[in-house]
Amino acid sequence: MTVVSPQNYFAFTPLLPSVTCGTVEARSIVESVRNITKKKNGEIELWEADCVKIDPANNKVHCQPVFKDDPEASQEFSLEYDYLIIAVGAQVNTFGTPGVLENCHFLKEVEDAQRIRRGVIDCFEKAVLPGLTEEQRRTKLHFVIVGGGPTGVEFAAELHDFIEEDITKIYPSVKELVKITLIQSGDHILNS
Repeated sequence: MTVVSPQNYFAFTPLLPSVTCGTVEARSIVESVRNITKKKNGEIELWEADCVKIDPANNKVHCQPVFKDDPEASQEFSLEYDYLIIAVGAQVNTFGTPGVLENCHFLKEVEDAQRIRRGVIDCFEKAVLPGLTEEQRRTKLHFVIVGGGPTGVEFAAELHDFIEEDITKIYPSVKELVKITLIQSGDHILNS
């Protein structure tokens, strides 16, 4: 059996909002696929790559390794198959809202959670720089969360706790300028 995946781990995504604020460490929500395959004594091979083309006439899958920065490890390869199972995962849904792709941070992967955490801290670092007006500081510390489902609501709560319990102790001069806004397109949050 061969597995082709752009990641070599599984993540328990319901805890991603907790990773953004450090309540849970990223390593606590991931499980290495290699740890699972190792238990099968070589029966399963894992290739960290994207499937870029399926050739059903010749029973081949064409793959591109995810290591774009390394020419030696980024050469496309193909695999033959007897049976092909496609498990494509999930993509974020922007609901066609203009500007979302260009301006939002999505929360689907561990890397997203880590990027958001760095971004929040960067906002505070920018807000305490000398020479900014109070309005400029407020703008840098206004966090808008789009989506009132379980992930958005959980992230809003985690962000609030993170700011109140940790961040404002480090940046007390801007504590009163922080604002968190949760936007939901439906008539109320947590519709499901």
